[in-house]
Amino acid sequence: MPGDIQEVFVEMIESGKAANGPVADFGAIPNEKRGVTAIETAYTILRSRIIGGVYPPGSKLHLENLKSSLSVSGSTLREALTRLMADCLVVAEGQKGFTVAPMSLSDLEDLTSARITLETTTLIESIRLGNDTWEDNLVTCFHRLARAQERLEADPAGAFDIWEVRNKEFHDALVAAAPSNWLANFRHILFQNSERYRRLSGTQGPVPTEVHREHEEIFSAAMARDVDRAVAALTGHIRRAANVIRSNALIKE
Repeated sequence: MPGDIQEVFVEMIESGKAANGPVADFGAIPNEKRGVTAIETAYTILRSRIIGGVYPPGSKLHLENLKSSLSVSGSTLREALTRLMADCLVVAEGQKGFTVAPMSLSDLEDLTSARITLETTTLIESIRLGNDTWEDNLVTCFHRLARAQERLEADPAGAFDIWEVRNKEFHDALVAAAPSNWLANFRHILFQNSERYRRLSGTQGPVPTEVHREHEEIFSAAMARDVDRAVAALTGHIRRAANVIRSNALIKE
């Protein structure tokens, strides 16, 4: 297994977020943790299927089928679906049950604007407050992302999952010195919700060769502590997915 892929796989196991289902049994799970582990596994599998388009936007989630395919109880499934509702990936429709949250150009524009507001606010604070440790981590994350970007350009669909992990690491590192936990929490929600749109843009749009140059410009400006340049670069970068989706008609209202 290539080193970079192995690193990502280990990280996914350690964080309990391996996207393709339960991982191998590396030891007995204490009884009190089994319920939590089952919920986390169901949540992770469902989220992966939604993000990957296995369950298309607007499609109904049939509970009995899901209980059978995931081999979980009704209560475990409902808890996993509740978490997905908090992520805004699933919606409940009264007595009609659960459906996958729709995707639309209007939602994408709203999400993009909100992300720009929070990402740039936290980036400004992080640049002003970041120390040597912040810089060291940012350098590491940028170089990991650059390697993942090479694979993405060669195989957009096959390499997207690894790229998304490295992309998140880089964007998290950019704002890691910002002190507000509330802003960090809201930023995390918006970043997660934009993943479906990023995947659509990255795998069905033109080969994303410009993305590395955008990341390089953001990185360079942040390391130079050039706030105005960094904000401008990040703003354009966040708008990229929306522009690609709109110009290539990947979503129709």
